[in-house]
Amino acid sequence: MSTLLAQNPGRQREAKASRTRRLPIQGQQLALVVLIALLAAVFTTQSPEFLSVASIENLLRSASMFGIVGLGLTIVVISTGSIGGIDLSVGSMMALGGAIGAGLLGTAFGAANPVQLPAALSMLIALVVTAALGALSGLLISLLKLAPFAVTLGMMSVARGLTYLVIAWAIGSSNTAGVTFSDPLFDVFGLGMVGPIPTITVLFLVLAALIAFVLKATTFGRSLFVLGGNAENARLAGINVRRTIIIVFALSGLLAGLGGLILTGRLSSASPLAATGYELEVIMVAVIGGTSLAGGRGSILGTVLAAILVSEIDTGLDMMNVDSFYQYLVKGTILVVAVVLDKAYQARSSRKLVQQSA
Repeated sequence: MSTLLAQNPGRQREAKASRTRRLPIQGQQLALVVLIALLAAVFTTQSPEFLSVASIENLLRSASMFGIVGLGLTIVVISTGSIGGIDLSVGSMMALGGAIGAGLLGTAFGAANPVQLPAALSMLIALVVTAALGALSGLLISLLKLAPFAVTLGMMSVARGLTYLVIAWAIGSSNTAGVTFSDPLFDVFGLGMVGPIPTITVLFLVLAALIAFVLKATTFGRSLFVLGGNAENARLAGINVRRTIIIVFALSGLLAGLGGLILTGRLSSASPLAATGYELEVIMVAVIGGTSLAGGRGSILGTVLAAILVSEIDTGLDMMNVDSFYQYLVKGTILVVAVVLDKAYQARSSRKLVQQSA
C-alpha cells in the first residue's frame, strides 16, 4: 500500500488529508491543550488550591460565560472579517441583558419594582432586546457600508446608557447602584449544577456543538466562511450578504445577552458597570481560539479551548494574588501575540497561493 501511495502523489495527498480529517484536534487546538496543561501545572505549584473542586468549578463557570459570548463573536469575525468585522459592544450588551432580566422581575430588594414578570419572560425580553440591537448594528453595517468597528463602538455606548436607564427605572431612583434580587431560575443559570458539572457549562457545550454543526454541515454555515473570505465573491455566489450580516450580529447580541443573564445569576445583582472591559476577554477567546481577524477561518473547538485558557489565566493569577494591572498586561500581551501569529499565518497562506498559481 505504501509503495502505491509513493508512486501516486495524488493518492498520497488524499490519504494524508483523510488522516488529517480523522484527527480530533489539530494544529493550534493541540497547542492550546498543551498550554492549558502546562499552565495548570505552573499554577498548581504556586497555589495547590488551584486544582481544588471549588477552583475548577469557578473556572468552568467563568469559561462558560466568556465562551458563550465568544461563540457569537467567533461567528461575526468568521463571516465579516473581510470587511473588518468585530463586535465591540458585547460587554455592554451583557450588562444590558442582565439589567433587563433583573429589572423586569420586580423583586429587587428595597426598589420601586414598577412591574413584576415571570423570570422566564423577563429573560426572554432581555434576549430579544440584545438580539434586536445586534441586528441593528448589522443593518447599519450592511446597508450603509459602515465600518463594524465604528458601529459596534457606538452601540457599546448606547447599550451601556440603556443599562443605566433600565436600572434607574427599576429601582425608582437616579442612584444607579444596581439591582440586587433573588430568583430560583437565575440561580440555576448562575449557580446550578448538573451532577458535578455547572449548568452553564453544559449549556455552553451544547451551544458550541450546535454552532459547530451549523458551520460545518449546513449551507448557511459554509456561506459564512465564503462571506468572511471575500464579501464580493459571496455576493456573486448568490449569498444574501446583507441578510447574513444582520443575522450574525443579531446572534452575537443574543449570546452576549445570555452571557449577561448568566453573570447576573452568578452575582444575584445587575449593575450598570457590569461586564466593563469584558470585550477584551471575549476577543481573546475568539482570536486565541484560531479565528482569523481577516475572516474566513475559525474553529468552535478552538473557541472552547481558548475560553478555558483565558479563564485559567484569570483564576490562576487571582489565586496568586497578582495585581489587576499585571493581569491586564499579561492578557494584553497574549492577545497581541495571537494577532501577530494570525498575521503570520495569513502571509504564509498568501505565499502558498502564489506558489500554487505560478
